Amino acid sequence: MLFRGTVLAAGTPEVVKHPNGSTLLTLPIGTSVPVTCLFYPQPIDAGAAARSLLESILDEFTLQQVRATEVKSLAGSPALYLEGDFTRGTGSTAQAGRVKMMVHADPVLPKACFHDELGYARSFLDVTEAIATGLTSTAPEQPVAPYYSDVQVMRVGGVAFGFQYTALFGSKMGGSILEVSTTMVRPGTPAQFQFLDTNTTEHADTEGVLVSKSYTKRVNDTVAANVRLRREQDESYNVEGQMAGKDVQARLGGELIGEVGLAARLREGLLKGQGNALEAMLWVPPADASAPTRVVVRPRAGAGTRAATMELGAVSVSVELDAHGFPQRMELPAGSATVVQERLSQAGEP
Repeated sequence: MLFRGTVLAAGTPEVVKHPNGSTLLTLPIGTSVPVTCLFYPQPIDAGAAARSLLESILDEFTLQQVRATEVKSLAGSPALYLEGDFTRGTGSTAQAGRVKMMVHADPVLPKACFHDELGYARSFLDVTEAIATGLTSTAPEQPVAPYYSDVQVMRVGGVAFGFQYTALFGSKMGGSILEVSTTMVRPGTPAQFQFLDTNTTEHADTEGVLVSKSYTKRVNDTVAANVRLRREQDESYNVEGQMAGKDVQARLGGELIGEVGLAARLREGLLKGQGNALEAMLWVPPADASAPTRVVVRPRAGAGTRAATMELGAVSVSVELDAHGFPQRMELPAGSATVVQERLSQAGEP
């Protein structure tokens, strides 16, 4: 058995293990259709998992629209909730339906659940939360736990559309390993909706200076970016990979710091009232993979001791920092809208 624990159910659950290592759990909840969950043997990208699940369960139906409805932090990891409207049949015999989904991007026991029945939204939330928090992995080898992690939700106009999960580990080579994954959903019809997954891993030394960093981005089934940076013996940085279908190769000079190094400098500087601004050079592939990005952080007058304005190249972001110098809330422009990203939970201390 892949897991054990206690969940909410109105009958005897059914568990089926597949040859590929995944496990299917069917859970009666007292309605005409049970909740079904697929447990994965390896960590998942939430957007890719949601898209794959939608394609498999709606193979015989016509999908009309998909949207994210909520992001929760369950067992310290992000859970993305979605709804998909579909029709069965055609013409005057067509029937409307709605599938509710939850993708739990838990690094230890990743899973995706769905309920193909109109209504029962509250029941689906309660049952999937019980599944996410009540079941634990029984795998003989467990992944290394981070000493710090947090879950942040992204919203526009109060509507959730994605999340960011950050995990911080110690490095055997010294310094730290920071892993950041994000999933965003653009709602709409099948021709419009889009799942976007990004993953960033950076190794910084004990001073917070970058040793290496990788960045990948997937839009639906297409890899849109896969680029890497590595510090060489002469202290320069080598960059190689692909961005937007084009090869990227560059040699960067000067000191580049990572997110942990930036937080440490903010903690020891601006958060202690020292100086009017902090300037640093980071490597931010979405901004420019072939050159460093200049970051300037300034206190935001009259907004609190941890409020700041962060300029990343030409983009200005309003930030609220925690006591360690990490962002716990951000507001950034996205065309005519404003994206608000804020922390839902944290575990440990950075």
